[in-house]
Amino acid sequence: MANVVICIATCNRPQGLRRTLASLAALETRHRIDVLVADNDAREQQGLAVVEALATSGYRWPIEALLVRERGIPLVRNALVEAALARPGVTHVAMMDDDEAACPGWIDALVTAADRWDADVVGGAVLREMDSPLPAWASRHPLLQPKRRDKSGPVALVDSTANVLMSANALRRIGARPFDERMALTGGSDKQLFTRMQRAGFRFAWSEEALVTELIPASRVTAKWLLMRGYRVGMTDMIVARTHGGALRAALSESPRIAVGFLVGAVGPLTTLDRGKRVERLGKLYRAAGKIAGLTGIHYEEYRKVHGA
Repeated sequence: MANVVICIATCNRPQGLRRTLASLAALETRHRIDVLVADNDAREQQGLAVVEALATSGYRWPIEALLVRERGIPLVRNALVEAALARPGVTHVAMMDDDEAACPGWIDALVTAADRWDADVVGGAVLREMDSPLPAWASRHPLLQPKRRDKSGPVALVDSTANVLMSANALRRIGARPFDERMALTGGSDKQLFTRMQRAGFRFAWSEEALVTELIPASRVTAKWLLMRGYRVGMTDMIVARTHGGALRAALSESPRIAVGFLVGAVGPLTTLDRGKRVERLGKLYRAAGKIAGLTGIHYEEYRKVHGA
């Protein structure tokens, strides 16, 4: 039986956090579960209030909250990891976001995959649910599609903490404060960590059965948000590549893709009247521009603004 601490970072999303915690209360599992929430909203502390209310009303699992006053996703994740690893007997640390809900078999599917493929890190599928009707032009956009790999098994890399299980031993071996705090509000500190673990020889697997569902607010279904998300992903991908391979190697490796991105992004939107295709093709230009920003040290802090409630 595994001893799993489920960690959730939250900031200004009390409704989303309640939905997340309600899904965890409905887990069907044979493993020992503890829930740890870190609130990154020092002013209103709504996450702390949600956890306190659930704890006093008899929440199914042992649950605890802590406050991380300085803003930044990796700072919160590091605080969660530190607190989780301090728990006696912990074997795994799981993470999900405060805008997600887990399926009943989520944890058992992750642990089963870790055992079956002797994996240090297991990622799981992320489905999408819209909080308002999806405009027809956005229905095919890649950033709004489910994150799936079609089959479970060993993989080269997991790149997100949106749905992940990590071995406590692996986290201890990687060292204290594993998430890169220089990426406080840019995003990408999860991919940064997992790339470092990959280079150190840790093993990764994927579970299609370990499902979570992300609730996407209407504020993220706009051309501006989708384009800037592409820009941010390009930027943080290059920050990771530059960190592990050096700026020159990253530039030489990505130059052909950057050139193609600018060409397709500049010409492609002019060749169609379909709004969705225009946004998707223009997104290639934004992603290429983000890569240049990442190579040259320009940081766009996407996570200064919180979407959803």
